[in-house]
Amino acid sequence: MANSALTSLGTRALFANFAALQVVGNNIANANTPGYSRQTVEFANSGGQFTGAGFFGKGVDVSTVSRAHSEFLTRELSTATALSAADEARAAQLQRLESVFATGEAGLGYAAGQFLNAFVDVASSPQDAAARQAVLSRAGDLAQRFKAAGDKISDLQSGLVQDLGIAVNSVNTLAKGVADWNDKISSSIGLGHQPNDLLDQRDEMVRKISELVHVTTVASRDGSMSVFIGGGQRLVLGAQASKLALSTDSFDPARRRRSRRAASRS
Repeated sequence: MANSALTSLGTRALFANFAALQVVGNNIANANTPGYSRQTVEFANSGGQFTGAGFFGKGVDVSTVSRAHSEFLTRELSTATALSAADEARAAQLQRLESVFATGEAGLGYAAGQFLNAFVDVASSPQDAAARQAVLSRAGDLAQRFKAAGDKISDLQSGLVQDLGIAVNSVNTLAKGVADWNDKISSSIGLGHQPNDLLDQRDEMVRKISELVHVTTVASRDGSMSVFIGGGQRLVLGAQASKLALSTDSFDPARRRRSRRAASRS
């Protein structure tokens, strides 16, 4: 009987520590996996068995596998990611716009200055045909530069609309993914343990959404996560994901603005 109890105790210890080694190996294997959180096996005493001589321990059990995670840091990461992505996008567009308005003799300012100087010459000598011809020439040059700048701005606007379309499609795909993970996570939590890998993958999807649009998240008791964008517009609520779309600006047909469609069950 004593040998059987000792064998049972040793078996429990072996299985528990084997589980710990398995989790450690999984941590090492996913060291470079984006969004992966380090996991840890939590042990629990399996309780004592009462005998006439007192309680004798029965070994150790694996209580659960937890992950190193902080909701506060995760939200801060999403916020920082959104701000960084916004700054990068703004800087890229400003650099493109800066190339439209060149400096020096190739710029609009120089052409405008030459045009005004030509008018000064005409004001000084109205009867001078050469001065009047110079005004016409400078005016033509200024008009050409304005036209070239306008064409470049139109091209930038078209490219921006295409980029917005791609971003909207990406957000819709990621939002549907978050809704899918919400459904799976809610079902898995009912088993009594946290689905660590599913939670990591959902957090990574939310982080990717924050690269495209600023988001705020609210965790629910059932394990799902609601995602809101802009001024609190719902993007994901439980297993439902809303779709973003681009609509034409009523004041400028060349421009697009974001709109939200009704939520759909994923």
